Amino acid sequence: MSIRNITLAFALSVAPVLAATPSTLAQEVSLSESQLTPAMQTALDEGGSLVLVDVLGAVCDFCALAMTRTFERRDEVAAATVDLDAKTLTFVVHEGQTLDDATITDLIRRAGYQANGITRPEAL
Repeated sequence: MSIRNITLAFALSVAPVLAATPSTLAQEVSLSESQLTPAMQTALDEGGSLVLVDVLGAVCDFCALAMTRTFERRDEVAAATVDLDAKTLTFVVHEGQTLDDATITDLIRRAGYQANGITRPEAL
């Protein structure tokens, strides 16, 4: 296969992803209860709020650990997890507390990554 064919094949494979908006990407991610950590499920049961962030640049276990630790150090966050395959950070904010989009984006940027969309699903 020539370089031209490889480039064309790659372009065709990523075109649908590039055409999607961040909100579209977040809506396509289907988060099931089985993907939640026990701490996340407990926080949700206690009235916490789920936050799902599309993240650019997260490719390894170190990336996931860095973001998880960054968010779990926050008093507002009950628990966090990163899905490298889906390129998402998922966390639960304690009941009665908030973490605004600007703060989330800044925390991710400081960890070395880029937020590509933030959603707050109402229910699973």
